Amino acid sequence: MSCFYLFLPGAGYHSTQKKDAYVKLCKSKCLKVSHLLKKGWGAVECVAEAVKCLEDSVLTNAGMGYNLNLSGSVECDASVMEGKKLMFGAVGAISGVKNPIEVSASLVTRQLGDKLSLGRLHPSVLVGDGAKQWAEENGIKTLETRHLITDDAQKTYQNHKRELDIVNERDANKKMKLSEQEEEKIQDTVGAIVMDTSGNIATAVSSGGISLKQPGRLGPAATYGAGCWAYNQRPGKAGVGTSTSGSGEHIMKTLLARESALSIQREDNASLGLSNCFKNNFLESEFLEEEADKLAGVLALKQNEGDTVEVLWGHTTDSMCVGYMSSSLKKPKVVMSRLPEGGIPGKSFTMSGVSI
Repeated sequence: MSCFYLFLPGAGYHSTQKKDAYVKLCKSKCLKVSHLLKKGWGAVECVAEAVKCLEDSVLTNAGMGYNLNLSGSVECDASVMEGKKLMFGAVGAISGVKNPIEVSASLVTRQLGDKLSLGRLHPSVLVGDGAKQWAEENGIKTLETRHLITDDAQKTYQNHKRELDIVNERDANKKMKLSEQEEEKIQDTVGAIVMDTSGNIATAVSSGGISLKQPGRLGPAATYGAGCWAYNQRPGKAGVGTSTSGSGEHIMKTLLARESALSIQREDNASLGLSNCFKNNFLESEFLEEEADKLAGVLALKQNEGDTVEVLWGHTTDSMCVGYMSSSLKKPKVVMSRLPEGGIPGKSFTMSGVSI
């Protein structure tokens, strides 16, 4: 059984100037997870470690340096799902934790363990102070929120807040004019999909959310069926994993992770399944009729009978960076996917994929 792992440093906008940095980031994390899989780590452990490494990068909008909310504070969402017993764990609007994905993974691990007394169920989703308290009680490092705010994040927040104040004072319909660097930070959610040597699939996603978001806002990275989905191969059903990125409210309204996974499972041709989902369940979704620009990216893995594996990615955003690797590949592969010439972000769609 081949092991397989891939990473998504966000669907959104990626400048050509930072392409080499994104490629280097993806390659290094693919190699790290390769080493962990060879040591016998399971899918949940590896997918959490993959996202943790991405959270630690200042290139991404997750973990260290992520977007600040309207009050200038940090609140992050993250989730993990595993495909064997279909357990899901998530944290929402959590603050004071450097790696929210660790809390999500601990929730999954706890659900896979012993039952609670008196018929109680382990929690699958925790938010706010309750999520931080869980982290503290379970040995996950916490820290003061101010230590999570980088100079770049603070500068971006101040620029965005200044633009918002101008808009509020002069013209409610005026769109903020963002610099290339600021635009790049807006939708850089990160995610990962891992299939371990036993064929178990796990997926994860982590995000700091949109800049200037309302305090307390819950995003797709903490929402069941929206941010990630995992399902192991079963008789008559292909194994599948998905991770999403983009405009949170669009992704939540369409349950994009789950819908794309189900669409891929229904079709013998995985590419057709993902394409149908983007067309019917996203761009033409009745739930997004009032939205002019519909922004999302999906990373997907499909395990077919005979253990052949397909990796797919598609997006309506300007760009999407994907890295992948398997036991049959000597080196990781990284793709900076962009809309074709003439494509319009939010209205056009592009996709690609490989079979391993």
